[in-house]
Amino acid sequence: MITVLVYYERISLYHTMVPFFLRNYENKKPVFHFTQSVEWCLTKDKNTVLFMERWFQHRQPRDLEDSDFELLRKLRDKYKKIVFFCGQPEAGNNRMDILPYVDKLFYKSIFTDRDNYCKKLYGKNLFSDYYHNQYGINDDPIYIIKSEVNRQDAVKPELSWNIGLGTYPRYHWPQRLGTAMARASMPGFGKLIGGKTQKRAKLPGAGKPPKDFSGSARSISVHARIQPVTCPSIAYQRVLFLECIKALPEDKQQFFITGRVAQNKYYNELADSKITLSPFGWGEVCFRDFEAILAGSLLFKPDMSHLVTWPDVYIPYETYIPLKWDGSDLLEKTERYLDDEKERNRITVNALDQYRSEMQGLSQRTDLIMNSLQL
Repeated sequence: MITVLVYYERISLYHTMVPFFLRNYENKKPVFHFTQSVEWCLTKDKNTVLFMERWFQHRQPRDLEDSDFELLRKLRDKYKKIVFFCGQPEAGNNRMDILPYVDKLFYKSIFTDRDNYCKKLYGKNLFSDYYHNQYGINDDPIYIIKSEVNRQDAVKPELSWNIGLGTYPRYHWPQRLGTAMARASMPGFGKLIGGKTQKRAKLPGAGKPPKDFSGSARSISVHARIQPVTCPSIAYQRVLFLECIKALPEDKQQFFITGRVAQNKYYNELADSKITLSPFGWGEVCFRDFEAILAGSLLFKPDMSHLVTWPDVYIPYETYIPLKWDGSDLLEKTERYLDDEKERNRITVNALDQYRSEMQGLSQRTDLIMNSLQL
C-alpha cells in the first residue's frame, strides 16, 4: 500500500486526487492510505512509499523555508521512495528545490521548452515574468529572484494531470462542507468522500452535451466575468484584459459582460454565451476553461503553447482560440468569431470531443505514472 500525505482542500479533494480515489474505488484491495498527519507518517506508518499531494502549497511565489527542508529530510530518511505531486497551478520552476529529497516530481503542467526551467523567472513562471518585464509589475513584498535551475535538473519534472479531472459544475458550499469534514475527521475520511463523489465524476463531460454549441440563439456575445487574484504579477493579465475591454468604444464594449454574479447565474450565463474569455488565474489552466467547454461556449484564452498539460484541451484554432498575452487581438478575434457561427460550432464541438477523449484515457494515464515509479 502507498501512503498519501495530503493537504485537504477543494482542489485536492474534488480534482487532483481523483485518480487516487478512483483506483481505490475500482480495486477490491485499497491501493492508497490517506493521511493529513506528518507525525503519523514519521512514527506509525509501516508503508515504504509516500506520495505527497499539495504540500508546501503557497499562492504567492516563495521558496521553501528551513522547517520545510527539515521535514523533507526526515521523510527522506523514513521512506524508500517519495513521489511529490506539486500543487502549484502554474507551469514554472516552483518547488524545483525539493528535487534532492524526492524520487519523482510531478506537475500539472510542464514547459514545452525545458530551457525555461533554467531561467531566472520573476514569480517562478513565464507570465509573471512577462508582465514584470514588459509592464514593470512588482509583487508586495517584491519577489527576489534566486539562482536558476541547472540543466541536469531541468529534465526531471514530469507531467501528471490538471484540474480538468473531477467534479463539474463546482458548487461551492457542498464542496466546502466536504473539505471541512475531511479535515476534521480521521486521516482516511477523504477516501470515503472520494468513493461517494467520484463515481459520477469519473469521466467529466460524459453527461448530456449542451443543447447547442455556441449557437446564434445565445444572447451573450462574450462572457468575461473575470476577477484578478491578489498577487500583482499573476493578476496583471486579467487586469490588462479588463482594461482592454474598458478602452473599447461603447458599441464594442457591449460585446462583453463583466463583474461578479452568483454562482448559479454564472453557470446559466456560460450556457447562454457564444464565447467565454478565460485569462490565466493563479495558473494558466483554469476551472473556467472546462466549464466553458462543457457549456458549449467557444473558449478564448491567452496562448498556451509554452506548456504541456493533461487533459489537453488547448489545440489552437481546433479546441480554443489563442490570444496574445497583451490582449491586442481581443477585439479583432471577437468580431471575427461572432460573425462565424459555423466555425464557432466546429471548434466547440471539437473541444468537448477532445475533453471526453482525454478522460477516456484516465485509467491508462494513471497506469503509466504508476508503472514509471517501479514500485
